[in-house]
Amino acid sequence: MKQSRTKLAMKNVIVTGIVTLLNFPIQFINRFFMVRYLGMAYLGITSLYANILSVLSLTDLGVGTAIIFMMYKPLEDGDHRKLSILMRYYRNIYHAIAIVIFALGLIIIPFLHVFLGKQINYPHVYVLFLIYLLGTVSSYLFSYNQSLLNADQQSHIVSAINLVVCYVMLTAQIITVVMFKSPLLYTALFVFTGFVTNLFVSIYVRRHYPYIYETKDRLTKEENRLLFDNVVGNFFLRVSGVVVTGTDNLFLSAFAGVVQVGFYANYVTLTAFLQKFMTQVISSFTGSIGNFSFTSDYSAAEDLFHKLQYINFVILNLATMGIVFLSKDVIDLWLGKQYVLDPLTTLLIGLSFYVMNYRVLGWGFVAVYGLGKHMKLFSVNEMVANVVFSLIFLWGFHMGLRGVILGTILSTILTVSWQDPYIIFKYGFHSRPTKYFGRYIRNLIIIGIEYGVLLLTERWIDNKFNLGVIHFGLLLMALLIVVAGCSVLGYLKTRELAYSRGLVLKLKLLGRLGL
Repeated sequence: MKQSRTKLAMKNVIVTGIVTLLNFPIQFINRFFMVRYLGMAYLGITSLYANILSVLSLTDLGVGTAIIFMMYKPLEDGDHRKLSILMRYYRNIYHAIAIVIFALGLIIIPFLHVFLGKQINYPHVYVLFLIYLLGTVSSYLFSYNQSLLNADQQSHIVSAINLVVCYVMLTAQIITVVMFKSPLLYTALFVFTGFVTNLFVSIYVRRHYPYIYETKDRLTKEENRLLFDNVVGNFFLRVSGVVVTGTDNLFLSAFAGVVQVGFYANYVTLTAFLQKFMTQVISSFTGSIGNFSFTSDYSAAEDLFHKLQYINFVILNLATMGIVFLSKDVIDLWLGKQYVLDPLTTLLIGLSFYVMNYRVLGWGFVAVYGLGKHMKLFSVNEMVANVVFSLIFLWGFHMGLRGVILGTILSTILTVSWQDPYIIFKYGFHSRPTKYFGRYIRNLIIIGIEYGVLLLTERWIDNKFNLGVIHFGLLLMALLIVVAGCSVLGYLKTRELAYSRGLVLKLKLLGRLGL
């Protein structure tokens, strides 16, 4: 018997949250050994390679998101034939993309010295890039199967498989880097983790969804047109996303060197974990949203959006304050005081994280409503603004890392922070985003109050204790109390808070029932 939409969403949230938290400590232990045995230059080089390949990954054109959007209705209707057609399209396109990415990667190899500068003499830089390239290409061979499980509200299966694979592979990385100190072996184990995960997911899909390989029929002309329109829109979204986040290290490497990239990469490890946690929790609801979009009216969908946006804000609020006030303790305990960035740079990292990830829920609604086709111009605006601002701050004002982060903040605020909700509300809910912007301002006020209170608290703790476990523990307690209190007081007697309380009660009930 098929479980209810709410129960599946709750199961996805619980499993995803637990898996992400369990993956958290081993990643930090792994990074500690990597920096200790391979050095900051290696960290900077591999972070740069990851960004280069994220740019090459634009070749997927947003096909995945467009096809997932088309899966929701046949999943709801039990239309196995349509799902089989979509999965075959998905598989063939991704195999072609893998070939294109590999070819583009080979073309880039002779130009690596442009990005690496003095670090071009680091041992095996070309072989390291080739390993990263092969890892990226291999991830396209089976990853389309994850999308079917996510669309069918079975993302907890993917999370569970990912947990086991990550623990095995990351443990192997730590052992090999200590025993052999080989950057090549370490890199190979790292980049092929995703491939192994996708391989096991594919085995699961073949066993539980055998019908997706049954038909050789094609999409209709109308369906092809719908797919094309959404692919074009999603392509621009991907270009924008990669330019805003994926080129930061490229700019920083060119203007400040790869060692500076390495320092920033330590903080990116923190923010990436928090972003992954947020994205996976919100994505746990995406299958439900897709189902909801075909079974409910626009008003109900808008109401659900506001309720989920409050949950997104609470998680984002806690994460942002954690970055601003706790990251220096984490870096100090993890790697050493010499790797701690100054308070202003840390504040900018927190602000960048906030403005970027406030949109996480919106991305889900854009995907399930197929709104990518309306996002083309707005995505270009964000991309151009980010490049212009970053170059002005780097080249004109010589601001280094701060300039890169400030460019991201300003480009996001001036473009997609208001453009995304405009598209979602106009074409998704057929209404005005007035309430959304009211909530946005309210949330900024809440964040501002929290920052002021925590800043005073931090100064008091600084006078009593040095950086370390006690300092971190006291500040963490204060942060949890302040953020929880302000988040609740700011939304007293609202539907959003009542909905969140209801979800908490359901989580407790599911826990007692063992579901």
